[in-house]
Amino acid sequence: MSWFQRNWLTKRRHHPSPLESITVEVFERAAISEGFTIDTAQREAIGALMAPAEHGFYLWGPVGCGKSWILNVYYDAISSSRKRRVHFHEFFHQLHQAINKNGNSIERALDELLNEVDVLCFDEFHVHDVGDSTFIRRMLLALFARPIRLIVTSNYPPDGLLPNPLFHDMFLPTIKVIAEKLEVLEIRGTRDYRLDSEHTQGFSSGVWLSPGTAAQYRELGLSTHGASSAATVTVSGRLLNVVQADHELLWFRFSDLCESKTGSSDYLDLAARHQTWLISDIPSLTELDREPAQRFANLIDVLYDRQILVTFIATVPIHELAATSRGPLDIDRTISRLSQLRHHNESILK
Repeated sequence: MSWFQRNWLTKRRHHPSPLESITVEVFERAAISEGFTIDTAQREAIGALMAPAEHGFYLWGPVGCGKSWILNVYYDAISSSRKRRVHFHEFFHQLHQAINKNGNSIERALDELLNEVDVLCFDEFHVHDVGDSTFIRRMLLALFARPIRLIVTSNYPPDGLLPNPLFHDMFLPTIKVIAEKLEVLEIRGTRDYRLDSEHTQGFSSGVWLSPGTAAQYRELGLSTHGASSAATVTVSGRLLNVVQADHELLWFRFSDLCESKTGSSDYLDLAARHQTWLISDIPSLTELDREPAQRFANLIDVLYDRQILVTFIATVPIHELAATSRGPLDIDRTISRLSQLRHHNESILK
């Protein structure tokens, strides 16, 4: 038993469960305060979430059905500071760094990352990289050996993870572990609630402009000549070309950000340093190779999760951005998130 587990067990004897104060009424009040009514599918999932579970829950459903909202309300209602909510692949990146720091020991790495955490919430759990699949199994087994309740949201049912048929069978042992250890809850919703955004704050208060005319740049107080200017920003020890990078704005051309060798850890670093972004010269994703298109989808995940205010200037409107058959993985989630933006095909001032 690690120091973390011994410490947790000692403290747990003297503290009531931080989940005792969470009831269905907590969700109802949160929905009323945000101006909507919980639908039948959400109510069924919330009711199931209130039941006891030894290790936790795996909450899945289509894009925009309310999974992240339910997770956020649940997390906020936990009457303890001994909790952590994190985008799954952000935690995955942090765990790799901690393992390297702790002599390749996953136990010591988890001790470092989850010291005094009783409840761990993973948002947007998905697996597409076969190289990650074995490590994810090690990570989950190590987590389930700890006295931590794990809450996971995903667009995929457990048996839909790592969907590539060439590699799916390799992930079946991990799928079995998930199904055995977590209570699997499905939200059977068909409505995308993200489309009801009032565009008042965070990511959804951003704008998507197309086709990127000189007039649209002028209305933003920008010059198209600025898009050709040369500046740099440092991320992960290397320089990336930018148009502007200061306390007011981080402005990237699409090619400089997504057609270079960048990844989610870079986007997380930049999002922590800059709260207002502009990404210009965005082409149709169907014109690109899969890698830059996938980087753009990963970038949207980070910007959305971090609630970054973004102005996108593209050659095409959102509905023409990607054909599903050729787009990046999880393109439905990307389009759903982008659809929350105010989008203008002509003047911003109309």
